[in-house]
Amino acid sequence: MAGIIKAGKVDRPASSLQSAAFNFEDMSERANDYLAVVRRQAEQILQNAKAEASQVAEIAKAQGREAALQEAQRSLTATLDQQLATLLPALQQAVQDIRHSKALWLTHWESQIIKLATTIAERVIRREVAHTPEITVDLVRDALELSMGSGMVTIQLSPQDYEALRDRTEDVLKQVGRLGATNIVPDTNVTPGGCRVVTEFGVIDQTFEAQLTRITEELACNE
Repeated sequence: MAGIIKAGKVDRPASSLQSAAFNFEDMSERANDYLAVVRRQAEQILQNAKAEASQVAEIAKAQGREAALQEAQRSLTATLDQQLATLLPALQQAVQDIRHSKALWLTHWESQIIKLATTIAERVIRREVAHTPEITVDLVRDALELSMGSGMVTIQLSPQDYEALRDRTEDVLKQVGRLGATNIVPDTNVTPGGCRVVTEFGVIDQTFEAQLTRITEELACNE
């Protein structure tokens, strides 16, 4: 007799049910693990993107600063060049002015030194002449030797030397072989110690003032 199968009832082995339950749980666990991996990867990608974006921002900022610095440097260089272009001619002019002032200063003090030396020399000579009247006689002799060949000769002495040295001057005339007409006269324009010899060809000025003037002019020409 055939058996009666009741609706809704199916006989399945117990081991088959347990296997199905196990497979479902395994798949669910794997899915969760996969989602976790995907989630971690997504977070890593996001972090990497943020880091890269931050790096890009820093690079851009650094490049911006570098560009700003370069622009500032160019602007500063241009400003300095412009200022130097204006300042350089002024500096060159200042240097020229200083050199010119230095040259004038040197010229002034050189002339002053020459004048001072001349004044000192004149004082020393006059002091020496006061103690050694032979100096005047020697000057007369030198002037007479220079005037050799002249006709009329006039020897001018200071009044003081005329009184003191007239006789000695006449002796000098004989010593140098002066044969022409010669006059010895006092002259207030001749200072003591010096003399002038007037000839038909000109005047031989042996005064100390004239000699020092010639020395001063010679020194000035050699500067």
